[in-house]
Amino acid sequence: MAKTGMERLKELEKEIYKCIHCKACRFAYSGEPSREGIGEFTGKQGTILYEGMIDSCPAGIEYGWEAFWNAGKMWIARSILSGDLEFSEDVRDVILPCITCGQCSAQCENKIPTVDIIESLRAALIESGVPMIEKHELVDRLVKELNNPYGGKAEERFKWAKDAGLGKFVNNKGAKVGYYVGCTASYRQIEVAIATAKLFEKLGINFTLIEEEVCCGSPFFRIGAVETAQELMRKNLENFKDLEMVYFSCAGCYRTITIDYPKWMAEGEKLPFKTLHAFELITTLIQKEKIKFKANKELKGKVITYHDPCHTGRHFAIDMEQEMIRESKNLMFDMRKVNKMIDEWFDKPRVILKKLEEDVGLKFNEMYRIKMNSMCCGAGGGVRAGYPDFSIRTASLRCDEANAVGADFLLTECPFCWRNLDDANNLYNHGMQVKGVLQLIIEYNLLDIVEKPTEADFLG
Repeated sequence: MAKTGMERLKELEKEIYKCIHCKACRFAYSGEPSREGIGEFTGKQGTILYEGMIDSCPAGIEYGWEAFWNAGKMWIARSILSGDLEFSEDVRDVILPCITCGQCSAQCENKIPTVDIIESLRAALIESGVPMIEKHELVDRLVKELNNPYGGKAEERFKWAKDAGLGKFVNNKGAKVGYYVGCTASYRQIEVAIATAKLFEKLGINFTLIEEEVCCGSPFFRIGAVETAQELMRKNLENFKDLEMVYFSCAGCYRTITIDYPKWMAEGEKLPFKTLHAFELITTLIQKEKIKFKANKELKGKVITYHDPCHTGRHFAIDMEQEMIRESKNLMFDMRKVNKMIDEWFDKPRVILKKLEEDVGLKFNEMYRIKMNSMCCGAGGGVRAGYPDFSIRTASLRCDEANAVGADFLLTECPFCWRNLDDANNLYNHGMQVKGVLQLIIEYNLLDIVEKPTEADFLG
């Protein structure tokens, strides 16, 4: 039987009590107070200082009050468990405006899994009978009726594939590889879905798009609607169970199915397939020297920068760290090994970006806050749906960082980040182009296949 939110919260009780309220979690680069940055830069919402330690929590920056910072949420969780505080709409309205980006966990010296705690706290809140906010109730109703939070019709989920001449991959019988597209790329940022599928086609992957695909459940795990999320989880596990490998182009879907499903599945149950993000495949093929990129006069000299999605970046890195802690018998593990593993993970998309710089003639400039310290785009944790103005303001702060390094293209590998950053880019006149990395490769015809990949390459 699947777990409840309160059961998950009680499982995390020891972690919650590790919080000593030191407030290191509120800063990026909290361990490097003298870190050199780009200095003072005037962004679209005022003057921002990119130097040394910086306030890193979007909710804390937006709302200011202690409870909205992570340390405050840990005290709320502790008070709920001890019975000193009861769930209420007031508690809900404090714990929901959090993007669950994980920056607080990245800064925590006690390695507290703050995102797990906040999401479990939200799940327990909903289970207690406190109603969801109106906008979250809407997406919950839509996904129950139509299997996606956008209100799109099921028969239109893969309209983009048919329109782009990729209809042969829909329910492609006999394929061992699946492409899980996700709701945002299916109904909104179809450019990402088309680029990913065309890239697979060019590489010779015999893949399938599962017509019965439904929402991965990510928004509902985030906002505490765990029953809804688990029902979607069960549908996807059944629909994809016969595949050996499932690829993703959405960071949120990848994180949810790879990391969240096993946490919320029945004890002893495992994923029936392997999972990889599409950028991991491209990185591997570059390293095997099976692909490279073509020079492009139109792009030569243009500056690209990269936004690390929280879901494929920090969340995966924190999960790796937590797994090492769980496997340690005495917690006396070597942090150098942890840091090496995390650095290697964050370098995967950068293999592609550096190859684009080398082969195409682009210039790759990193923003000040990157990797574990990367600032969130503002879209996750149910915030884009529930608090859109706050969400877009946060995205604009991230766009400021891209402007500060002279970026012509702000690249990412998540359609939800893509959407939020692009909306902020247009609303606040940041003047860049926002694209997915794989989207850039396909739209500018940059792929050069040196040696045809094999099925073994695709199956991992």
